Amino acid sequence: MHWLSISICSLLFLLEPVSAQLYLQIEKSGNPRTTKIGMYEELTFQLADDDSGWYTRQILDMDANGQMIMVGNSWVAIKDITRIKLKKQRAVANILGGALQVGGISMFFSDVWFTINGEPQYSQGGMEFGLLNFAVGTGIRLLWAPIKIRFGKGTRLRVVDLTF
Repeated sequence: MHWLSISICSLLFLLEPVSAQLYLQIEKSGNPRTTKIGMYEELTFQLADDDSGWYTRQILDMDANGQMIMVGNSWVAIKDITRIKLKKQRAVANILGGALQVGGISMFFSDVWFTINGEPQYSQGGMEFGLLNFAVGTGIRLLWAPIKIRFGKGTRLRVVDLTF
């Protein structure tokens, strides 16, 4: 009797319709690792021959045969996307820039504290150096932390269907 219930459950499981697993995949030549962006995730991208800048839209549907994605309420061909910004950022730039920002702020406020308390011997150049550290840390995080991928030589974007 136990085997009968298991076989009925297995049959019902196999009769359940399987939906397609579609992903937007970023591939780099010479690198076996790929980056996948799933359905309903937000995508920040630039289009070819469009000077409007960056668009951020949610992926609502994908067509693997036509190599198109539906973002917002319009279909966009994959070949028209020239660049993508990933949500993931570079860890080293974030850590180094954050450390410089926190150190700069602490130097600035310690200099302010010693100046207010009348002990100028402890606060020589702390404000300027603290602001400089904060500015350099902010610059590092703004310039090197975001990951932007340009498609073309050795890098491509495609819609893949992973149903099996």
